[in-house]
Amino acid sequence: MSPVPRETWAQVLATDPGATAFHLPQWLDCICRVGGWQDASRLYRTGEGRELVLPMVRRPGHVRALSLQSSFPPWWGTGGILASGGVDPHEVDMVLADLISDRALRTSVRPAFTAAHAWSAAAPGVLTVPRTVHVLDLDGGMDALWTQRWSSNTRSRLRTAERRAEKAGLVIETGNSPELVAAYYDLYLRWLDRRARERHLPPAVVRSRGKRAEPLAKFQAVAASLPGTCRILVARLDGEPVAATIVLLHGSVCIYWRGYGDKETAGPLRANQLLQLRSVELACEAGCRFYEMGESGGVASLERFKEKLGARARLLAEYRLERLPLTRLQDQLDRIRGAVEARLTDRRS
Repeated sequence: MSPVPRETWAQVLATDPGATAFHLPQWLDCICRVGGWQDASRLYRTGEGRELVLPMVRRPGHVRALSLQSSFPPWWGTGGILASGGVDPHEVDMVLADLISDRALRTSVRPAFTAAHAWSAAAPGVLTVPRTVHVLDLDGGMDALWTQRWSSNTRSRLRTAERRAEKAGLVIETGNSPELVAAYYDLYLRWLDRRARERHLPPAVVRSRGKRAEPLAKFQAVAASLPGTCRILVARLDGEPVAATIVLLHGSVCIYWRGYGDKETAGPLRANQLLQLRSVELACEAGCRFYEMGESGGVASLERFKEKLGARARLLAEYRLERLPLTRLQDQLDRIRGAVEARLTDRRS
């Protein structure tokens, strides 16, 4: 059945221990409203009477054979199958077999790390794209983190961040108001500008591309639609935002979704580390079992930042069913674009 009735979706969601904020129906609504997708969620009922929900969206179009559908699109987090008690491997096979028989040009599914074990033996003919996320174990709460899980170096860095923030008069605001959304987005735009300078690229081009990938409307929609789930933390110095973090709290998982800081100000104050500490505290207060810090895109410095906080790499994958080799074509385009940017950087440096 597609789309999934919201009442049924809510019932299945409530009984899956690995469900995250990305699995909420309101999240799918944000994707459709901001990204121009359509609700293509699917409900399956097995012979054993179990109900499975696959949150998914589809690009609107009249020709089904040219349609693209995803769970979920890039920049919108993970999807995958929801089921009471968690999905089983044979149920994954059943859903993949159904998707393979579909007429879509491409279907992609990127399950959460909580369900990665059930997807590890995907059916033949499914393209597997390896991915890695970093996850901090919150079992035992803040006491266990301070006394057992965090190294002495990590504890020292976090305490230093607290002392520097207090001495400098750094103030942290938490909520999901439009003002906090605007403060976060301003830091994102400043990060784009810095990235353009560092790579010797045209700032207007970098900004345009960044705003297209991450429009302001996206964060406004998420904050407004998920008031109890979306928390924005903004660190201010003398009233000016210097660092911001967005986390998504649901069930056993808190997701560190986005975070940016002003390098010149936030760096010396270790404001980003302090916001991570406050985010972890929020997760523990909410009773979360995991703090998922997302993918790092192969950026070594970002991976080290997460690992210093105690997060560990978790292997998972994205699964793609393609009627044409779209992934291979996209990889080639990415290599060409990377080569062009590298050449422009060399000329300007």
